[in-house]
Amino acid sequence: MERTGRFGELTGFESVPPGATRPSVLFVHGWWGGAWVWDRFMERFAAAGFPCFAINLRGYHDSKPVADIGKVTCADHVEDIRAALTRLDEPLLVTHSASGLFALKLAETITLRAAVHLVPSPPAGFFSFRTTRVMAPYLPRMLRGKPIILNRRDMIAADLNRLPPAEQEEVYARMVPAPGVQGREMLTLRVDPKRVSGARLIISGGDDG
Repeated sequence: MERTGRFGELTGFESVPPGATRPSVLFVHGWWGGAWVWDRFMERFAAAGFPCFAINLRGYHDSKPVADIGKVTCADHVEDIRAALTRLDEPLLVTHSASGLFALKLAETITLRAAVHLVPSPPAGFFSFRTTRVMAPYLPRMLRGKPIILNRRDMIAADLNRLPPAEQEEVYARMVPAPGVQGREMLTLRVDPKRVSGARLIISGGDDG
């Protein structure tokens, strides 16, 4: 993918096929990832004629620097998505995991052309025993607002279980810590469905650990 400069203070990537006439697509990563997680998606969308963009949320990789990634709030990343959307002309939005929850929160205040949320983190009011079991050992760090990253064994079992072993190792090596304070905030972060507007597709998966 070709680096394109910045969306405000966020680094961005794009792949724009010549003569593209379809709407642009903005891809936003979740915890531990970055713009790089969308490379294969962007290649396929670009080949189909969609100008593609992906951002690194603040604190991730070479995006807007922060003093402590552990203390970056949900509101901070909601604002990052808003800022990137304003740089594009009514893009389609594709999110994963935590960024899906941030985009749902953002949709309380703006109307998106259309959005796809891949296994979004749920707002307060939903309970997942599987998620609770995986994240329980990391709860003390979340409560203290520390940077969070699962150890290799837990990450492979929870997030990378459907990748070939060699790719599991490669992806885990590229992952970076996520904001622990967000884990704490998500316990009480609510989304008002009556305020959420715009076409929306939410996709989950039975093999998601």
